[in-house]
Amino acid sequence: MKRSLIIAACLAVFGLPLSTVAQTDWPQKPVTLVVPYPPGGVNDAVARAYANKLAVELGKPILIDNRAGAGTTIASNYVAKAPADGYIIYAGGTSLVINPTLTGQVQYDPHKSFDLVSLMSFTPFILHVNSEFPARNMAELIAHVKANPGKFNIASSGIGATNHLIAELLKMQAGLNMTHVPYKGGAQAGQDVASGQAQMMFSAALEAKPVIATGKTRAIAITSAGRVPAFPDIPTVGEATGMKDFVVVFWQGMVVPAGTPRAIVDKLEKAIAKVAADPEMIERFKPQGVEIRASTQAEFKDYLGKEEVRWTRLIKERNIKPE
Repeated sequence: MKRSLIIAACLAVFGLPLSTVAQTDWPQKPVTLVVPYPPGGVNDAVARAYANKLAVELGKPILIDNRAGAGTTIASNYVAKAPADGYIIYAGGTSLVINPTLTGQVQYDPHKSFDLVSLMSFTPFILHVNSEFPARNMAELIAHVKANPGKFNIASSGIGATNHLIAELLKMQAGLNMTHVPYKGGAQAGQDVASGQAQMMFSAALEAKPVIATGKTRAIAITSAGRVPAFPDIPTVGEATGMKDFVVVFWQGMVVPAGTPRAIVDKLEKAIAKVAADPEMIERFKPQGVEIRASTQAEFKDYLGKEEVRWTRLIKERNIKPE
């Protein structure tokens, strides 16, 4: 008892509260990383890879908690209400800013409920078509769809999913009349494009790659800013159409419950930056078209704001409603 009083007195002399010292010692026990997707997908794989390397950097295990459901809203709501002590961290994604406008049923505010730590990864989408579809490039695709209004389907992994919003963006900017067909997940949608039940789809690069490899679908364009090393022969949408602002990726970023001590957020940001710069980490996901890249807290805040403006406007303009 006396020893603790002496320590507290010394800290007070130097202006260091006990809470600050505890924060600098974080973590003192395992940390839980919440992932809003089921195991096995690319976003889960990226989160797990980060978790393994962050555990080394932070000196404590990082446990994965897959809380899938409701288009990631279950996980987002959970983290928003979790203790702000650094022991619950969240690999959130694009849906953080989509769902509040799309559904209006979320229990969080993307700006007020979380403290942003760092971006983690970026995954582009590949527009691929059934092998029997006559178009072999974007110009031919746009011309063929315009010549046959309302006759073709474009699949997605669900209403409000990023690839659905990309499809709506293409329809709006290119003036295309196609029917959107939502599925419960990208795998089934991709299979139906391969079988001809739907004619085309924007699939995450990792999901598109094996389907394209079968020869049952054909890649038309990719939604990244520049050509991706894993797919050097696939032109970007901007390159193929002149729509230079047509750059869309699924992003993942680390967030924590609002009010998490700044010392913990800063320590986590530095650890993520170190992991993202690890050559092994970068090379592991490069063949899948995933770019591993960290950011500062300020850069993440700016990026999140721009994403929110973009998708909120599209959802309202296209009158997109949840199922």
